[in-house]
Amino acid sequence: MKIVGHIEIHNRSLSSLNIPGKGRSQWSSLAIGKQPGTEAELFIVHQSAQNKLGTKYKVKKNIEQIFTRFVNEGKATIRFKYPPHDICIKCDSLQLKPFLQTLKLGLEETVPTKTLKLSNITCTSKVPPIPKTKLVVLSKAAYPALEGFPRTLQILKINYAEQKRFDTKILRLQKLKVLDLSHNDLTSLPEELGTLSLDCLCLSHNKFGETPAQDPRWNWISGFRLAKSLEVLDLSHNELKLLPKQISKLKKLVILKIERNQLSQLPPGLGNLSNLRSLVCGHNRLCYLPGSIKRLHLDSIDLASNSFESVINMRNANNLGVPSLVECAARKVINCSGHRYVKFCLLAVGVLTSLSFINRDG
Repeated sequence: MKIVGHIEIHNRSLSSLNIPGKGRSQWSSLAIGKQPGTEAELFIVHQSAQNKLGTKYKVKKNIEQIFTRFVNEGKATIRFKYPPHDICIKCDSLQLKPFLQTLKLGLEETVPTKTLKLSNITCTSKVPPIPKTKLVVLSKAAYPALEGFPRTLQILKINYAEQKRFDTKILRLQKLKVLDLSHNDLTSLPEELGTLSLDCLCLSHNKFGETPAQDPRWNWISGFRLAKSLEVLDLSHNELKLLPKQISKLKKLVILKIERNQLSQLPPGLGNLSNLRSLVCGHNRLCYLPGSIKRLHLDSIDLASNSFESVINMRNANNLGVPSLVECAARKVINCSGHRYVKFCLLAVGVLTSLSFINRDG
């Protein structure tokens, strides 16, 4: 049984002498099994690119404790009595759990040692290379059309590749967290994209404005995994006229970028984004904001270069039951008692009225 991951060796004897005994984490392998040439001895062998022969640790009556609190995150520590080393493991939990189960069976001697043979582990085998977690494609010529994408990718950036259709091979990347498809010619995404647990999705400088907001091709936004994980969404520079209502399903969204589109209004459900902290929607055609935006707890908002009109010029404002600033001040005058408050509120009414005439005359 063999696993590969980031292994760190901590020498406890050095720590007792006030000497740092914590080694550097390095990409290496751990194997458990019967050492060739013996009958029943189980060993754990740690092998790295620098230590090709490997370091052997006896298992029977030599393990003091196994720490498995964070095993679901792919982390565990095996503490040996001699040598006084702690082996700190960080790897895929799907590898780690069977490894620890095999170790447990070996300690209980409930598994035949013949099935755990360390064949040539210290001589011919090599530590596999570190899996690729990031890939950046910056041209159409560099696009990996034939070889595809490594399944271990966590960050994928495809820019300036003239992509008109979404590559469905991306859907196989279940570990993907950041997907950047900006500066292409995409008009829509498949609904299956919602099955990825992305943290960040960048789609700026595409042509998503060609897909109407009511079109079902926007259903990827409300995918059961994406809606629970996405924190950053960038839809800027897409000639969007309306935002799809599915935006309100992104409960974990923190940053929403929709600047430099043709938006004349925002969806009423925008106020449902309880985790939203940054809203960037400058350089659009917005005339007003939805009332639900008052429920947001924003740290920053960019509304530059929009078409907001003053309340005086918005004749339909009274139909919505929204009073003007002058009317609000007048109501305060009526409700307040005492000459000081009346004098102050009348002064406020005069200032607001003057400002209104100034704005009206340009």
